[in-house]
Amino acid sequence: MAVLAPTFKLIEALLELTIPLITALIIDQVIGTANQELLLFYVALMLVVGIISFGFSILGQYFSAKAAIGYTKNLSQDLFEKTISLNQSSYDQFSLGSLVSYITNDTFQIQTGLNIFFRLFLRSPFIVFGSLLMASQIDRRATTYFISMIIILFVILVGIIIVTTPYQQKIRQHFDQLVTTTRETMQGIRVIRAFQQEKREKQAFKSLNNQLTKTQQITGYISILTHPLSFITINITLILLINQGAVFINEGTLTQGQIVALVNYLLAILVELAKLVMQTIRLNRAWVSAKRIVNVLNITQENISIPVSSQSYLTFNDVSFRYPKASSDVLFNLNFEIKENSFFGIIGGTGSGKTTIIKLISALYEPTKGQIVYNTQQLLDSISVVSGNVALFKGTIRSNLLVANEYASDSDMWQALEDAQATEFIKSLDEEVSAFGRNFSGGQRQRLTIARALLKESSILIFDDATSALDFLTEAKLLNTIKNYHDKTIIMISQRTRSLEQADHILVMEGGHQVGLGTHQQLLQSNEIYQEIYQSQQIAEGFNHD
Repeated sequence: MAVLAPTFKLIEALLELTIPLITALIIDQVIGTANQELLLFYVALMLVVGIISFGFSILGQYFSAKAAIGYTKNLSQDLFEKTISLNQSSYDQFSLGSLVSYITNDTFQIQTGLNIFFRLFLRSPFIVFGSLLMASQIDRRATTYFISMIIILFVILVGIIIVTTPYQQKIRQHFDQLVTTTRETMQGIRVIRAFQQEKREKQAFKSLNNQLTKTQQITGYISILTHPLSFITINITLILLINQGAVFINEGTLTQGQIVALVNYLLAILVELAKLVMQTIRLNRAWVSAKRIVNVLNITQENISIPVSSQSYLTFNDVSFRYPKASSDVLFNLNFEIKENSFFGIIGGTGSGKTTIIKLISALYEPTKGQIVYNTQQLLDSISVVSGNVALFKGTIRSNLLVANEYASDSDMWQALEDAQATEFIKSLDEEVSAFGRNFSGGQRQRLTIARALLKESSILIFDDATSALDFLTEAKLLNTIKNYHDKTIIMISQRTRSLEQADHILVMEGGHQVGLGTHQQLLQSNEIYQEIYQSQQIAEGFNHD
């Protein structure tokens, strides 16, 4: 289709180029002789050429649209697949707003650009150079004017493109920022209203919107110069050609019909170059979008190496870690072992590195220093993670649970819901779930995500502060049930010492450092930080009880 479209446009252009020649023949051979039969023949010939040209034009339009839309569909699919396959380090290079913009706005810009390219941009050179060639067949002296005009217009066009390209890139960046800000505002609308920050958010959006508008206006001011500059150049050329044509007629070297044909070819060039100038600006936008998408598609990802040993289940050997582009480590020299089918707890203050440990266990990042040793290469298939940031999808309870195990039966799903203490508010597997689970409370959403994790056939269950919205009684029931999963290793991050009392080992973190490792009773006797956390929670519970 990408070949057929410009081919049909070429045929259309070639047919159009014959019209000025037929017009010249009518002026030179018919008007002076009043030959009606010859006039009817030429008129019929022009009509036939016009109809055939129109037919090829329609075919060219159809195939150019088909090719552009089909390509963009595949591009969007490839880009989406690439985006969701990015490892965490690569994903961190882009903002979520920019990735959304790539898949939606940038691919649309490319679709528009391709359609223009197949439909108009290739047709215009056919007409321009075809008119130049036909004009040279009439009189080579006149082609000097044509060539000079084309060179001047080409310089104008290239100059405008060079100047506007940086502004087009800024427009895309401002658009990304606007998408990101809008998304963050919509997601945090309850917090914004709770703290009465609507005015601040409106001002922030207005500022970004003004930046985008200003950049677009500057680009428009520069781009709009192409039209007057092009028309001035073309009209000056037309005046010079008509003036020189009068001289050629007086000399007898050219006929009136040939001069009209030359003017028609010049006007054809005028129309096509005007189109070319207008469409080049839009093609430049598509080019900028294409370069942005290429940056995502060309990301090369190194697979995270997973050292394997049969001697231990999961071991941290002197592990330190620093996030990409960070100035310092967030984890320092961690050394601990998680045994198979054990209950391992992690506790510590905010920012102590608990969630980062989970990311390393899940192989989202590689340690900056040291080594994490597993007893299996099939790591991701062995892990179910429930994070504090609940992720539910628009659909039903059933569709959300089947994300973990597409072959799960109804009885399996009900068992997972019962173990997660979710059957008290779930009456049907076909109950509707809105986007992000907004039609459920925080505790209900957490229990649904826990049920989904339990449904997956995995050997490691990771709870990253996943019970924070549950009351003590519901959490206790949940933990008692989960402990009956004797074939699973449970790793649990919690702010509550009560939640980790039954853990086989508890890792205590502070400021990225490992400051304690032992059972609940051992840490109560020997670890000051754990004692402080425990005592502060006992006091808080006492206040709540009073």
